Amino acid sequence: MTGQPPAVVRGAVAVWLALGAFLLLENVVLWLRRDELEQSAVRVGDDPAHVTGLLAQLAVVAVGFAVGYGLFGWLLRSGRRWARGVLTGAAVLHVLWIVLPGASAVNLVTLLLIALGLALTWLPSTAQWVKQH
Repeated sequence: MTGQPPAVVRGAVAVWLALGAFLLLENVVLWLRRDELEQSAVRVGDDPAHVTGLLAQLAVVAVGFAVGYGLFGWLLRSGRRWARGVLTGAAVLHVLWIVLPGASAVNLVTLLLIALGLALTWLPSTAQWVKQH
């Protein structure tokens, strides 16, 4: 079958893409606040030189999740049934990545986007769409 996917599939893909964009934006904000983070490290007795390394690690993770959400969201839109499983696996890893260290307001937004993306990805109408492709 050809044609546009139903609204629920387009919505799921939009949420996954929005999540990826949010992760990248969040990372840019952290880099812009690097001086402030280094000052905080000094105040608590940590080496401020480690801040840049930490930010680099976070950037790699953010880019990895953003690319994954974008790529597998696009594959879901193309009707690849297995993309739902990969998106779910990535989301579970992402939730563990952000929840284990502690909660924050930014993490709450990320968790809400993940929950919405998963809900739309696993709705019956999405399952029907990927079954037809």
